[in-house]
Amino acid sequence: MKTYKYLGNVSAECFLKDQTVRFSQPKAFNDPFELQPEFHVLDEEFIEGEERPCQFVIHGHQSSYEKYLLTNHTAETQSRKLDGKNIFSQLNEKIGILCLTRAETLMPANFLMWAHYAESHQGIVIEFKPDSEFIKNSSPVHYLPRRPIIDAKLLYENEYVAIEDLYFKSDIWSYENEIRITKPLSECRNLNIKDALGNEIYVSEIPLNSIKCIYLGCNSSDSIKSEAIKLHQSSGINVVFLKVHDEEYKLIPYTNLGGTWSDIYKTSEQLLFDREKM
Repeated sequence: MKTYKYLGNVSAECFLKDQTVRFSQPKAFNDPFELQPEFHVLDEEFIEGEERPCQFVIHGHQSSYEKYLLTNHTAETQSRKLDGKNIFSQLNEKIGILCLTRAETLMPANFLMWAHYAESHQGIVIEFKPDSEFIKNSSPVHYLPRRPIIDAKLLYENEYVAIEDLYFKSDIWSYENEIRITKPLSECRNLNIKDALGNEIYVSEIPLNSIKCIYLGCNSSDSIKSEAIKLHQSSGINVVFLKVHDEEYKLIPYTNLGGTWSDIYKTSEQLLFDREKM
């Protein structure tokens, strides 16, 4: 399984120049349901506001949400819901998230990901080394057909709760096969600029020794190509230029800086004859 990060045009240029990527607050994401599962109260003696506040742990704490999932909720529990907006609001001020994707492919070939997150193939994709420390502490996203309903005991009978216990998305997003690296915003750099939604932009460096290869989209600009060549020359990281196949619905490499023509030929042949590895 390979791990990739798709970057759009502006983000790609920033990464190629200074090896930083954005760690976004949950409220900056394109899914309005981020970090907002439903928490229902089953304990009749529970009084909201008297619960012991748990602490969300970014790394090193085992996920435990499954034993708190409610499958047979009733109208009574529906009427006793915790207001999760307070949790969401607090986390927005504290954490930044880097979203990655995993795939069993020879190279990044998810057309939807290229279109949505690499700005119609104008950007780049970073492939990480499988043993990289950088991705070691990543957390999976859980895809479900309906919004999960969780017993509120998860929050008030545990002193610590893994942050990934809030990482749920509708299964309509499952094509992304997402994993996340989470950092305290205090460990990121504030660029003192805001995005289109008014969110402050925080970035953090990606260690060059964690990167296996960089792929340039088939519509990448001359500026992106120039910066990628400079990064290859200074770091030795493989940079692969992609183009559209003449006959198939496929992307194929046509230049491999740091590799050989035999590598390109071998990859192209495998892509041509094995659709599962696109």
